[in-house]
Amino acid sequence: LTPIRFTSCILQGKLKAGGTELTRFAVNTTVGILGFGDPAQKYLNFDISNEDLGQTLGTYGIGNGFYLVWPVFGPSTLRDSVGMIGDGFLNPITYVKPGKASVAIWSFDKINENSLHIGDYEAIKEAAIEPYEAFRDAYIQYRRNKVNQ
Repeated sequence: LTPIRFTSCILQGKLKAGGTELTRFAVNTTVGILGFGDPAQKYLNFDISNEDLGQTLGTYGIGNGFYLVWPVFGPSTLRDSVGMIGDGFLNPITYVKPGKASVAIWSFDKINENSLHIGDYEAIKEAAIEPYEAFRDAYIQYRRNKVNQ
């Protein structure tokens, strides 16, 4: 979501990426008919920066902390969990009223996102001797790479 990505880019000093996020927002809300389309990506090749506050905290040198797996939210670390709380305050879906509508929108997004990766879990689980350690190590390495980008 643009507010999360834009804020994270600015806090990390990625001003060009922050500008791209604002431009994407402006183009997609006007030409993309209130964000239902993504002409900024399709016609202007403006990619989403995929930044979040967990990455921002990592950029400032805050370590991962312990690894945990949240029900519904999935894998995380202490740092990324704190970042998720901040992301929640920046997420406009949080402020949709009534609260049931906000939960429904969030649930739809989460189910849609997970449906695109349904076979990944099973593939890693079958290939690993110890699945918990494999998922933990893969997650930590993935987040480390995201912070270093």
